Amino acid sequence: MALLAVLIPESTVRMEFPRFRVVLDPGHGGISLPDRSLHGDRYDSISRAYLQPFKEGASWGPIEEHVVVYEIARRAAALLALCGEGGDYGRFARILERYSETPPPRIVIDASLSRGDSRNKKEILARADPNGEFRIFDYPGPDGAMLPGRISRINAMRPHLVVSLHVARSGSPYFRGMNPVIVPSFGFLYNGLRVMRGEMSGAKFFHSSPYADWFDEESSRSAFEWFLNDSMLYFSGFPLDAKRKINPAGFKGYRYNMVGWRYRDDAGWEQRARNHPDFSPYAASPKTISLTGRYWDRERSVFERYRRDAGDEGFGGDNHYASAEIIRYILMSLRRHGVDHPDQRLSKPYVSVWHMPLYLNAVTAFMELGYFNRPHFRHILTSRQDEIAEGVAVGVYSLLAGMEVRGGQRGATPRGKRIDLDKYRDSNKESYFDRAAVSER
Repeated sequence: MALLAVLIPESTVRMEFPRFRVVLDPGHGGISLPDRSLHGDRYDSISRAYLQPFKEGASWGPIEEHVVVYEIARRAAALLALCGEGGDYGRFARILERYSETPPPRIVIDASLSRGDSRNKKEILARADPNGEFRIFDYPGPDGAMLPGRISRINAMRPHLVVSLHVARSGSPYFRGMNPVIVPSFGFLYNGLRVMRGEMSGAKFFHSSPYADWFDEESSRSAFEWFLNDSMLYFSGFPLDAKRKINPAGFKGYRYNMVGWRYRDDAGWEQRARNHPDFSPYAASPKTISLTGRYWDRERSVFERYRRDAGDEGFGGDNHYASAEIIRYILMSLRRHGVDHPDQRLSKPYVSVWHMPLYLNAVTAFMELGYFNRPHFRHILTSRQDEIAEGVAVGVYSLLAGMEVRGGQRGATPRGKRIDLDKYRDSNKESYFDRAAVSER
């Protein structure tokens, strides 16, 4: 079968096989600098200021997250390039034979990286804007015109699948392993708004849900209180204080308007939003927020339910399944190469209102690959990057083509089920993945 793949003419590859766009997103990059007014992120066009410092990523001594994940993403992209036009698919087919009982369907993958190399800090610091290429959100250029941040650039590539790779410095033993990172759908987050409006009481709906392990920034509040806080950030841009009151000084901005996409509000929205008027999408009070406009139509759509609700993991939609499945393939790759350890496992997802899984019009596999404070993770993340990259690449292929996974595996075995991407087409056969990059302004 591998030999036959080599003999397939390139014109056949181009015309007959399904084609998919994949973006590999190595987290962070850039450099944290003290002057937030010049070098921050989350630029707010109302105040014309960056609302948060730039985050270059986790580190442990000389080991840096942005370097580790870039190396893994770069190697995974090189493997996926074998499935593209002009690639040596026969070589990739031989890799697939190690994972699949039968040859998976042939597909074509166009793989890209979301950012360039950030390993040379001297070169990065020599740039006029060291963090320009690495910012998450849109930002002003030297002439004041807005330039696309990473989310906008990824959406412009119209990917079917985005794989965002991260590493944490440390984490709770409760989450030890490799973790999906997910966002619930509008319906679940809306329950938080209903609590704040007094339309619901109690937290039973939260604690009985699969989202009860909500990400807590620190232990002074319960998971439910953090859920309410993050729900209000999602709906209004304002966090809550310890008494569940809106904290005006902590305004985090309207993040969906920090992205250059179809769902951004019309030009001039800043004038209307400046004073946060009641009965508008910009109201500060939970009781007077009006969830109208293209973005909120998107959030209520069936496509966002596909991405973020229910699905093959039971919750978290296709985003959760894609994240968990790639992790299962990474674990399978490590075991195949003789690397095993109790910490190597698919662990609980981190749940909150994260940027990437929320604002990308693509199935988004976002994951924490491990923790630098764990010696075994430091070892595999620095010394077993090829094996991790192989798991990522095979997992991507399986998610898009499907695979009959070899049996007899220890630990969490990949399911091999491809994601049904046809359901992301509307009645006009327009793909949801193409839609975000289209401007209506």
